[in-house]
Amino acid sequence: MKANTGVAIAAGAVAVLCGGVASAQDFGGDVPPTFLPAPLRAPANALEIGLNLGYAQGFGDIGSERSLRDVVGPGAGVGLKLVYRAVPGVGLGLTSSFEEYMALGRTQGGPDVRGVTLGAEASFHLAPFERIDPVISLGSGYRALWTAAPPGVRGETVTHGVELGRVQAVIDVRMSESVALGPTIGGGLNVFLWENTAGSLRAREVPGRRVNSFVFAGLEGRFDMGGQRVRKVIHVARRR
Repeated sequence: MKANTGVAIAAGAVAVLCGGVASAQDFGGDVPPTFLPAPLRAPANALEIGLNLGYAQGFGDIGSERSLRDVVGPGAGVGLKLVYRAVPGVGLGLTSSFEEYMALGRTQGGPDVRGVTLGAEASFHLAPFERIDPVISLGSGYRALWTAAPPGVRGETVTHGVELGRVQAVIDVRMSESVALGPTIGGGLNVFLWENTAGSLRAREVPGRRVNSFVFAGLEGRFDMGGQRVRKVIHVARRR
């Protein structure tokens, strides 16, 4: 999957979202004019599955001997989340992603560079009872890169370490009480700690470890299953 594939996925995701919102606004059937501002019940005690796809890019240095720009170019990624949404406004869960980047530097023209992340995150829904629900997620975990060997050399190098912190923002457009779709953007800070080369039994430490970053932009869908759908509680002050 090359760079143009990643750009096409991101552009297509935005086009799908814009087309869906436009269709909802133009539809003159049973949808009332208050479709967007109308409040919804929100999931609670539910399992939430999140799927995202889009454009990915890395920046910075792996260590004193290698820079990310010498290894990976533009790419595309797909992610999966399993979240327990205990209350409408907060969820806790596990995340994973798979990415493919255009090979650069010594591996240019060879197989794409592959990336994997595994981690945990907390998500915060800022308007869980509204059609438009901004969501902020904070997390951390593990990150690895598989890079192909230079031409004429067998094997791959696996560089892996810690995703120190990750932040993601999603604008959920809620299609129903249990389904949402919206654009997303995010990024994380990482430190690669070790390198494993094919044929070597021991990992070596990355010389001159540096903090680097990866960013992501695309489309995310959320699907809530089980639990309850609760209404917003409005507290009315009593007169004394």
